[in-house]
Amino acid sequence: MCDGKKSENYLTFADMKNLLFPRQFQLIGWVLFIPAFIMGALVFFSLCSFQGVVGTLINDIIIIGVALGSIFIVCSKEKQEDEMTSSIRLASLLNALYIYVIILIGSTLLVNGMAYFRFMAFNLVLLPIIFVIIFRLEMQRYNMMSEDEE
Repeated sequence: MCDGKKSENYLTFADMKNLLFPRQFQLIGWVLFIPAFIMGALVFFSLCSFQGVVGTLINDIIIIGVALGSIFIVCSKEKQEDEMTSSIRLASLLNALYIYVIILIGSTLLVNGMAYFRFMAFNLVLLPIIFVIIFRLEMQRYNMMSEDEE
């Protein structure tokens, strides 16, 4: 391991590109994510509620739509997929995890009773939501910096 040779256990940039979805999945991701997120917000803030089997089915669709949509958005190739994009993707995931844990600890300490259980339901999709927001903002910032350099 310490003989200067590169370990074969690590992914290279070329390997990472092969793990990503084709670019078309990004559109599919937005089509899944936006309606699921809006419906989730309506249900979470009690502006729209469903009972019984329909309520369970709606909740499942919301969670699956946000989760799949966010994965498709963030794990699809960009127009220009390079090492910087991979770095931004990784840094966004790490930052999203930090923010998620801070929110989780804060809510555990400050929220009690049924409000805590409602928050935990929202918490199921919070990490992918934070990840999408951070990644898109960072990619936008990177693209703006790239345009300024040209």
